Amino acid sequence: MQSRSVMTRGAFLAALLASVAFAASAQTKAPAEPTSAKANVAVEAAFADADANKDGKLSKEEAARLPAIGAKFDQLDKNKDGILSVEEFGVAYTPAK
Repeated sequence: MQSRSVMTRGAFLAALLASVAFAASAQTKAPAEPTSAKANVAVEAAFADADANKDGKLSKEEAARLPAIGAKFDQLDKNKDGILSVEEFGVAYTPAK
């Protein structure tokens, strides 16, 4: 019976160590926010590049320089004002990896 209790204690200690290791690794992972911040920077940079006249909005002509955006311009222009804001642009823009 003693060997059984040693095995039980060993299993308990192994489980305890595994849970401590898991908790420690969970605490060292970077939060999701920096990835979102990087994506936002990429969207803003692409928007600024496409904004030829630097007025802070994309006309249909400016958006046409990016085929994926130009093809969806009317769908992306949610408020139907004939221009894309950076928010409207960001819905469809996917940064290159």
